[in-house]
Amino acid sequence: MKSEPVKLFASKAAALLGMSLLLSACSSPVEMFYYQLPQLSQNQQQLAVNAPVLVVEPVMVANYLNTNALILQTSEVELHKTVQHQWAEALDQQLTRLLLQQLALALPGYRVTDRAPQGPHSRVLVQVEQFHGSSQGLAMVAGRLSVSTPAGMLQQQFSWQLPQPEAGYPALVNTLAGGWQKVSQDISQLLRADLNENQSLPGR
Repeated sequence: MKSEPVKLFASKAAALLGMSLLLSACSSPVEMFYYQLPQLSQNQQQLAVNAPVLVVEPVMVANYLNTNALILQTSEVELHKTVQHQWAEALDQQLTRLLLQQLALALPGYRVTDRAPQGPHSRVLVQVEQFHGSSQGLAMVAGRLSVSTPAGMLQQQFSWQLPQPEAGYPALVNTLAGGWQKVSQDISQLLRADLNENQSLPGR
């Protein structure tokens, strides 16, 4: 008869121990990793007073990318938001700043800015629909871009699936940055063609 209280006490002690271990596991700090897209160093360039102006509008990202979490696509229909691996800064702000830097370097004939001046100028607007990794080791960069110049407007889509050189989130971030570089190259090619055409017109 005396064994029943002992068993009851033992079962309660085991339950309390299990709960204590669970709480301690939950309270242990989770190691976090923060990433940013690699930034470019810029040299101040002397531009002509009448240099054409290029305004880079804030980059727009899809709603599911509007998060600090890096995104990993695990199947055709599944997207996973990472917990431990986060952007150190909002993705749209990073993409806008990097696009400004890349275009300023690629288009030395333009005055690249994020502020619209008075008078004629060109504009670039980029909408990002994919900027994430996949479980197959691919960095996926896709969306639409619009280039508006005094001569007209051109819109086109872009889609890049770039293999990571190695596994891991640092490699993913660097590969995504490489995809963004390709987007800026597409834009600069369009604007260089427009600039060359305008400079070749009589009276220019």
